[in-house]
Amino acid sequence: MAAVVAIAITFMLNTPAYAARRYFTNAILAANEVKTMIFKGKVRTKADEPIDYINPECDFVPATIKVIYDEPMLWSIEKEDGRTIFYKGADERGNNVYQWVQGFDSGWYASHAGYVGDELEVFLNPSLLLEAEKKAAAWQRGSRYEIIDNGVSVEVKVTTMAQGDYSESANMLNSSLAEANTVRMYTFDKASGCLTKLRIDMVISSELQRTVIESESIAYDEPLSAAELVDSDYSNISFQSVNYQQTGSSPLAGISANKAAKIILSAMSSWDTTILDTALYFFNGDLRDVLKRRYEGLQIVSIGKPTKSGLYPGRFVKCKIILADGTEETLNLALRNDNSAEVWLLDGGI
Repeated sequence: MAAVVAIAITFMLNTPAYAARRYFTNAILAANEVKTMIFKGKVRTKADEPIDYINPECDFVPATIKVIYDEPMLWSIEKEDGRTIFYKGADERGNNVYQWVQGFDSGWYASHAGYVGDELEVFLNPSLLLEAEKKAAAWQRGSRYEIIDNGVSVEVKVTTMAQGDYSESANMLNSSLAEANTVRMYTFDKASGCLTKLRIDMVISSELQRTVIESESIAYDEPLSAAELVDSDYSNISFQSVNYQQTGSSPLAGISANKAAKIILSAMSSWDTTILDTALYFFNGDLRDVLKRRYEGLQIVSIGKPTKSGLYPGRFVKCKIILADGTEETLNLALRNDNSAEVWLLDGGI
């Protein structure tokens, strides 16, 4: 019996998943020893879309991550000429993560607790991504591991399956790392344990695999202060909480997503702010002005059935409209009502 147990333990300790977990652990421990990290790479995305938005059909956008390994850890992610998200520690609003799109005068903030995992663990912050990989390697659910020893360095190859429900719609498939079949390649320095290279591919089909994230450089312990975390100027941006609070009754509560889509589009046609001030909660300042110039005067042609896709908490509704200038357009509105009042808010698709 002892021999059987010993053989079983030896087998478990020799699996690629166990070895991968060891390398992930070493890299996390190494990150705990360094003071700063600056990660520069490229991502297939749209510059103004959320930080975790990935699209294999998009061109590469340069992205930079800066981390100060302090207590608490301070960090930022910037897409070149696009969206920025960063955490600078507690301030007069509390302990929040800030986010905005460069070139616009409004942004959002949300509580740091719980927000980091949603946005970053599936993106490309190495420390957080490695922590997620370590946990996944412990469970080995739907993932395969391969170890490639190159002498002074070692590569860990992780093949994973897409998370989420696509039975109603494939809309969110391949829209983020969590919602895609991926092959992730991590290169570690064997002496220090540090992550030195990162590449993530999406498996589009059995014949097509496309790189969506690739590091260009990872520098450790370079001088970096909290004031240098963000390259773009955000001093004139007006920030609002992403946590919607309904103060009264709303016609967008207690109805289906497609009915909400019709109400919102009708309100955009006449630019009825009594509806839009709620529906366009996530679009403020000059972002709202951009929408008004484009969609005021639209005509509704059709409203589709709401569908759920991937990990998105809301529903997607495909709508056909005619703009005021006569241009026909198909929108795939993203609507969510995961707030305490269950009010439908427009989250994207325009």
